[in-house]
Amino acid sequence: MTTTDWDAIIVGQGLAGTTLAWALTHAGQRVLIIDSDPPVTSSKIAAGLITPITGMRLAMSPGLGEALPTAQTFYRNIETMTGHSFFHTRKAIRLFQSDLERQSFAERWQRSDFANCLVMPQPNPIIDADVADASGGGFQMLSAQLDVSTYLESTRARLPFLKSAIDWRRDIEIAPTATNVLGHSTRHLISCEGFAASRNPYFDWVPFSAAKGEIITIRFDRALLTNPIHRGIWLAPTIDPLTFRVGASYDLTTLDQTPTSAARADIVSQLKAFVRLPYQITDHHAAVRPIIHESKVRVGCHPNYPHLCYFNGLGSKGALLAPLFANALTQHLVCGQPLPVAHDVRRLAANETHN
Repeated sequence: MTTTDWDAIIVGQGLAGTTLAWALTHAGQRVLIIDSDPPVTSSKIAAGLITPITGMRLAMSPGLGEALPTAQTFYRNIETMTGHSFFHTRKAIRLFQSDLERQSFAERWQRSDFANCLVMPQPNPIIDADVADASGGGFQMLSAQLDVSTYLESTRARLPFLKSAIDWRRDIEIAPTATNVLGHSTRHLISCEGFAASRNPYFDWVPFSAAKGEIITIRFDRALLTNPIHRGIWLAPTIDPLTFRVGASYDLTTLDQTPTSAARADIVSQLKAFVRLPYQITDHHAAVRPIIHESKVRVGCHPNYPHLCYFNGLGSKGALLAPLFANALTQHLVCGQPLPVAHDVRRLAANETHN
C-alpha cells in the first residue's frame, strides 16, 4: 500500500537531480526528491563556474550559444521562486602559462564568437600585480558562477524531499504502470546519483570514465580579489569575500572521497606560481566527478523498464549544461519529445544484457 502518488521520484539531489526536479515541477509534475544527504558530494563542493573559453587551446565550451542563455533564464527563475540569490555574473581572468595559449589567443581574439565572450575593452593590467603575477599575459572573459551549495539548500527547503538511502535491489518494486519506492508510487523513477549510479543494478552497464577531484579552501588576509582566476587550476569566489575554493586535481585511478597530501601539495604548488596574496588553507575535500564514456551527458529511459530513467554525466560543466538537459528530459517524459540522439542513454545499451 502506497502513501503518496508522484509523477516522478528523483533519486539524488546533486546538480542534476535538483535541476531536473525544478524542470519537472515547472511542467506541472508532482515530484519527490530522495537523497541520503551525505556531507560531501561532487555537487556540494563544486565551484559552479561557467567558463566560455577553456583548455590549453582556448576552445569555446561546446553548445555555449544555447546552453548559456538557457541556464541564465532557468536559474534566475528559481532565484525568484526561492527568494535566494545563487547565480552570479563574473569577469573571469585567464592567465597564460604557455606559448601555445598565447598563440591560440592571438589567432582567435578577433573571431566574432570568441570576441563576444571577452571583456571589452580589455583592462590593462589584466589583474593588479599585488594580487597575481600576470607577466605572461592573459585576458578577461565574461563568465558566470552558480553557488551550488545555496542552490541545493534552497531547493531542499522548497520542494518535497525525503532524506533516505535507497537500495535499488531491495527498495524498488516495478509494476506495469508504476514503480513503488519506500511506500511511494511514481510513474517515473529517475536515477540522478552521480558516480554512485555505477552501482545501480539497473544502470550499471553505463560506462563511466569518472575522475576524483580534490579542492582546497583558502582564506585571504585582504579582500582584493573578486572574480575567478584560471591558470591551470582555478580560484573561485564564495559568499565570503575573503574565502575562495581552489582546484581541482584529476585522478582517474583512485575513485574515493579521501583527500590526499599529494594532491594538496600539487594544488598549492600551482597556486604559488602566480598568486601573490598571503592566505591560509582552511579546508580540503575530495569527491568523484560523474564523467561518463565520451564525456557526454546521458539522459533517457532504461531500454527494458521505461519507468526507470537516468540523468548523469554532467562532469565539470554541470552548472552550464544541467538546465539544457533537464529541460530535454522533461519534455521527453511529459510530452514525448525525442531526446538528443547523441545523449540518449539507450545508445549505450547496444549489445548489452540488462536486468
